[in-house]
Amino acid sequence: MWPPLRDRLGRTRAPLLPGILLLGTLLGACGPASVSSSPPLHPGWPALGAAVGDPELVPVIVSSEAAVGHNRLLVTALGSDGQSLAAPDLEVRLRFYDLDADVTAPVQEMTASFHVLLDDAEENPVGVYVAVIDFAHAGDWGVEMLASPGGGQERRSRRTFSVSETTTTPALGAPAPPSDTPTAADDAGLALITSDTEPDPAFYRLSVRDAIAAGMPFVVVFATPAFCTSRTCGPALELAKSVAPDYAGRVNFVHVEPYELESVGGHVQLRTDASGSRILVPAVEEWGIPSEPYVFVVDADGNVAAKFEGPADTTELVAALDAVLP
Repeated sequence: MWPPLRDRLGRTRAPLLPGILLLGTLLGACGPASVSSSPPLHPGWPALGAAVGDPELVPVIVSSEAAVGHNRLLVTALGSDGQSLAAPDLEVRLRFYDLDADVTAPVQEMTASFHVLLDDAEENPVGVYVAVIDFAHAGDWGVEMLASPGGGQERRSRRTFSVSETTTTPALGAPAPPSDTPTAADDAGLALITSDTEPDPAFYRLSVRDAIAAGMPFVVVFATPAFCTSRTCGPALELAKSVAPDYAGRVNFVHVEPYELESVGGHVQLRTDASGSRILVPAVEEWGIPSEPYVFVVDADGNVAAKFEGPADTTELVAALDAVLP
C-alpha cells in the first residue's frame, strides 16, 4: 500500500514504510512470509490477506482500498527474495474470483498494464501493474497471478483480499468536498503552502472550493513532493504540471499539501504536534485520503469523475480530462 496518512480511528499519523514496497523492499506483512493465524475460509485459497502458491511469484495488492463498483486496482509481484519483479517486459495475467460465490471460476481475467512510477536514468523503471475491474459486491475476493519471470516456466500464485461497500474517498459521481485549501498570489505566499521546489503559480490560484464555484473541470493533487516516503508524490504532481498547458483555459489545477507546513529560516518544513507527528490539513479528512499521493479529476458540475491512487500516467490522466470536456 501507499504511505498511509491516518489510522482507522482518524488519528494524525506519520507516513510508514509500506510505500517503500514500490521500490522493491519487502515488508514482512506483504511478501512471501505473509501468513494469517485465521484458517482459510475458502477451499483452495489462503486466509484473508495472505498469499499461497509459487514463492517465486508473490502477488501483492498495492492499493489501499477496493470497493464495490469501478476500481483501478494496483498490484505488484515479488520474488522469493522480496524484490519487485514488476517490469515492462514481464507480462502478468490476473484472474479475479468472487470467493463468496464460486472459488473455482474467475469472474474476470485480464492482462495487467505495467505502469511506471519512477524512471531513473541509471536504473530499471520502478512500477506496478494496473487492473481495471468492477466488483459486484462487498466481501472476500481473490486474485490469481500468472507470469513467467526470467522467461522461464509460467508460475502462479494467489492472494485474498477484502472489497468494501464504499471507499473513504469520494465515490465516482459524488460531489467533490468544497475544501478551503490554501491559495497564494506571490512567491512569498507559495513558499508557505507548497514543498514543490518549482511550483506552478496556477496550481495555487484557486482553492478547491473556488475551483468548484468556477464551474470548470479541475484536477486536485494531494501530494507532498519534499516529504513523501515513497518518492512518488513528486512525479504525481509533475505529471499534472506537464499536461496543464494543454488544458489552459479549460481545466483548473489545484495542488494540496496533505500536511501542514511552516517556514523555518526561509526553508519550508513540516509542522509537527507536541509528539513530533505530522499534522494533517483539514482537506485530507474532508476527502477521506488514506494515502499519498492521490489525484482526482472533477467535472464542471463539481462531481468526481476519476481518481488515481498513486500517480496516474499521462495516458490515464489525459483520457480522464478529455472525458469531462465538451
